[in-house]
Amino acid sequence: MRIEIDKQIVKFIPETKQEEEELNKLWQYVVSCEGESFRLVPIGVYVPGSTKEAMFQVEGIKIETKPSAPKEKIRYVCMECNRMEEYPPGEAPICCGKPMHPMD
Repeated sequence: MRIEIDKQIVKFIPETKQEEEELNKLWQYVVSCEGESFRLVPIGVYVPGSTKEAMFQVEGIKIETKPSAPKEKIRYVCMECNRMEEYPPGEAPICCGKPMHPMD
């Protein structure tokens, strides 16, 4: 991809089909049909010769993340010493030399 800078105008000129597709994807991220467009904000450091890429964040895009499902745990009790512990389902833990009993 070729980059040309003329004062405050920066042009990204794709030179391959893949670069054209990636530039289109970037354009769709940044340009909002309704309301304000987003901005590219530089992150990290770019040093020619020592870093292979310059990174930018698209400011204002909300990325939806699915909360991870809480891992199911079962509460067990030791009938000898009344100690309670929570463990994932499976084999019952051992306490006082005997398997603990599930409470749930």
